[in-house]
Amino acid sequence: MQCGLCLPHCPTYLQSRQEPDSPRGRISLIQALARGAIKADARVIEHLDGCLVCRACEDMCPSRVPYASLIDAVRSELAGNTRPAGPQPLESRVLRQFTRSRKLRRLVYAALRFWQDSGVDRWGTQFADALPAGLGRLHSLMPKLQKTPLIDMDAQTGMDSSFDEDTDKPTVQLFTGCAGEVFDRATLLSAHTVLMYLGYRVVVPEAQTCCGALPLHAGDETSAQALAQTNLAAFTPTLPILSTASGCGATLKDMVSWHGNAAAPLAHATQDICSFLLTADWSGIAWPKTDLRVAVHTPCSLRRVLHADSDVLALLARIPGVNTYEIARNDQCCGAAGRYMLDHPEMADTLVADKVADIARTAPDCVVSTNIGCSLHLQAALRRAGHEVEVVHPVTLIARLLPPLATTNDVA
Repeated sequence: MQCGLCLPHCPTYLQSRQEPDSPRGRISLIQALARGAIKADARVIEHLDGCLVCRACEDMCPSRVPYASLIDAVRSELAGNTRPAGPQPLESRVLRQFTRSRKLRRLVYAALRFWQDSGVDRWGTQFADALPAGLGRLHSLMPKLQKTPLIDMDAQTGMDSSFDEDTDKPTVQLFTGCAGEVFDRATLLSAHTVLMYLGYRVVVPEAQTCCGALPLHAGDETSAQALAQTNLAAFTPTLPILSTASGCGATLKDMVSWHGNAAAPLAHATQDICSFLLTADWSGIAWPKTDLRVAVHTPCSLRRVLHADSDVLALLARIPGVNTYEIARNDQCCGAAGRYMLDHPEMADTLVADKVADIARTAPDCVVSTNIGCSLHLQAALRRAGHEVEVVHPVTLIARLLPPLATTNDVA
């Protein structure tokens, strides 16, 4: 239809006011490429790569155009046509191994801990302007890594209903994600702790891997498909699969659109952990007295794909003394969008500026967000602006506030 109703909701169009930076404009470019009317020159690729895939346009589209599938497909096509023969660039090879190899992720975590604990990272901060643009940006986004162990993995995969016969506890599966294993171990540990506190048995399949979002949105559909096959074999679709990163959860939930009907059971089993915790029994918890003002940031993945944007507010409302409010323009993308904050730093920083200003003005005790990329982006933007406000996952806040159990034997 190309009615244009999506234009007022597209973050990149609102900034540039250029038609090719809108969903309608990008679809027109895709159609022209398919007809052979234009070539995929640098200018066309720039407009297509500039999309955040925030999917605000899909929510507003009266024709329900599957825009995200279109943009992922054209990026995959262009990547395949423009990829040079021979060995792939170092960055592509490292990214591919990072998403596939837990051993590499543990090495990266250890190296980053050494970098920070030795004080070398302060040199990087002091001379950030002298670093190559990509490295300088990456350094500015790096969180302070705590000495947090990675939760134990369960070697058994492909479980069936007999797996839970030795316990009366309901069983859930925890999705860790590739970036989560390096940059967000505290959230994974908090999720494990809270679930066990509430009486769940938590299984963390060792064979699981990256959700596929990073290669998929970079145009590497082949790698995304391989990762999907690994996860299909690792998880049991008859048990809930809980994700602490809404970006990962959205990718798993949307797997049918890019992997086919074989992924339907896994997609159906996937839930955001905050949505799942709303169904848990919270009665009988003697919450300690607290008085916290919590700013809530809602990632696009939670709002547009998982359609659970109200669940964080509802979950935290169960804790006496926790007062929540949504940050300004909470329905618009913060600019993180996976690796977008690395590839398009100017646009990413422009989009997050209003949110940082609102957090600075309202001065909450902390900010909560359900997606690791958004959390890193928000925390880095606050830090660059000189504001020491912590950004945490809602489940981390809950774990901090839970009263001790009578016995600690059941807590991970």
